[in-house]
Amino acid sequence: MTLSRLLSRQRLPTVSGAATLPPGCGGGSDDPQRSGSKDSPAEPAPGRPRGVSYGEDPSQFAELRMPAEDPKGTVVLLHGGAWQPEYGVSELERLADRLTELGFLTWNVEYRRIGAGGGVPNTLLDVAAAVDRLGGEGLPPGIADRVVLVGHSAGGHLSAWAASRSPATPGGAPVVRARGAISLAGILTLTHGGDDPALAGTVGSFVGGRPVDVPERYAVADPAQLVPASCPVWAVRAEHDELVPSDQSARYVRAAKAAGGTAEEVPVPGDHDSIADPDAPSFPSIEKLICQALGQGGG
Repeated sequence: MTLSRLLSRQRLPTVSGAATLPPGCGGGSDDPQRSGSKDSPAEPAPGRPRGVSYGEDPSQFAELRMPAEDPKGTVVLLHGGAWQPEYGVSELERLADRLTELGFLTWNVEYRRIGAGGGVPNTLLDVAAAVDRLGGEGLPPGIADRVVLVGHSAGGHLSAWAASRSPATPGGAPVVRARGAISLAGILTLTHGGDDPALAGTVGSFVGGRPVDVPERYAVADPAQLVPASCPVWAVRAEHDELVPSDQSARYVRAAKAAGGTAEEVPVPGDHDSIADPDAPSFPSIEKLICQALGQGGG
């Protein structure tokens, strides 16, 4: 079964739907501090999401959550969902809430998706702009100094891609540089995925064709072609992932190391969805990697 068909059977609420939030995390999509159409009030309560625009499109916003005390660092979250418009920032809200409770500032990014103005290069341009927005006006000072990128599934691809930006990639060289990238079940070798029957349909829709047809697009969108990244990359894979083949992480790590980069494959218990669940057995490993990327030792 293909990635897109399996995802259609496991659809979760998106930001445009009625998402269920833990107590104390604000309301649903009609809450003004959750709106991505314009910037929200500058001083939300700790843990409460504040919508911050980084572009003119309604999908070009991020949710900022501040911890109760000085942040340990900033975690940029990039959601998955096969780059499809049915999925949004709500996919990683529970993870954002947990990390904020643990003392991290979280930046949960929305971006344009396939069929809604996204794909290559626009989704990549959005991710670049969203990360660089951390260094812009109207945000708490210093939050761009210690940043780690964390993405799930399609967002796992985007986290590794953002760590590999250069003057030749969409959005140009980074203004805000990450200290590490953590890909949770990410599609990291996009070119290989474009020829893999399990992934080809979804990857081809995102990139705009097969590798043989649009090699120039794969060249700027495939993290495995952009190695070495500018920071360590951890390719975290679930031991029972039913959607993304395990060779996606293995191939990327081999390519990164061959290019002189720092990359590690990290197997964790669970499946494709649970790897991003803060209540799953895999979460302590992911928290530890975040702390490691930020130079804080164990989680």
